Amino acid sequence: MDKWQRRGRNLALAGTIAALALGTAACGSDGGSGSAFGAKVVLSEPDQVRDALPSETSLPSGWKRSSGAKPPQAVTQADASSTCRKKLKADCLGLQLGGNVRYKSETSTSNDIRLTLLTFDKPENAGPVFEAMVASFEEEEGAARKVSVKTAAEQSQAFEKDVDKDGDSGQAATKLLAGSMVMRVGAVVSLIELDEDERDHKTLKQFADLQAERIKRVQRGQKADG
Repeated sequence: MDKWQRRGRNLALAGTIAALALGTAACGSDGGSGSAFGAKVVLSEPDQVRDALPSETSLPSGWKRSSGAKPPQAVTQADASSTCRKKLKADCLGLQLGGNVRYKSETSTSNDIRLTLLTFDKPENAGPVFEAMVASFEEEEGAARKVSVKTAAEQSQAFEKDVDKDGDSGQAATKLLAGSMVMRVGAVVSLIELDEDERDHKTLKQFADLQAERIKRVQRGQKADG
């Protein structure tokens, strides 16, 4: 993995959630804590978590599953809860499952996007973890900057960070932008990490909107790809 890619991934809480997002697979805030869209279903089953994550057929144009990457994965309650408590320094009460998937840009072989979910029994328990995740960016990632990107989530906060891409054949490194989005959608906390982001964060918003809508559909008891 290139040096700049590792730095881009460090935008995700300096590897905090990477342990969950890429680890063992087993099976702008509005300040609110309630679900505004009438969610009825708690994502407590692995199939629900896998369904809520973006499928390959749902991706925006120009994206595909990385070679060797797995389809959407669910992470056990024990693994997700242990990582959440240890890395985010939060109680992580009511945590049900974790989930993750990774996709790659078809036009830039070095540009990955990684999506991670933490599901909870109710929004009131998801809210503190959302806040803890945002605080981790603010406290541990000094180079990360808050940016305003509108989403359909009850709570959300985007971040951007400059990263160096090593030049070819001794050429000077170039500056790229990595982006991340933290969201709470009902009782689900979502983290999206993008290695190469545009200054207008168009791709980050595309995936945030896609992820939020899929979570909402599953929480309503519907199939995300239905």
